[in-house]
Amino acid sequence: MNRDEAENLALSAFAFITSDEERMSRFLAVSGLRPDTIRSAASEPGFFTGILDYVASDEPLLVALAKELNTKPEHIMAAHWTLSPSEFE
Repeated sequence: MNRDEAENLALSAFAFITSDEERMSRFLAVSGLRPDTIRSAASEPGFFTGILDYVASDEPLLVALAKELNTKPEHIMAAHWTLSPSEFE
């Protein structure tokens, strides 16, 4: 998976998170962002990586997102790895 594909998947993940008030509230609480700071945060390097870090850390969210996108969780994790490769690999 290339970087553009991974970023597009992260954008889809963000749309999925923001489409549900409960998911969005939890995301804001965990990330420390506020509704009025999301736009500026989204323009920062690492925003997409942070989205996929968040999804990867929550297995039920990961599975729900994969179902919504009609893909496998492994595909989402591949995007996560593309944007944030492990230093041990």
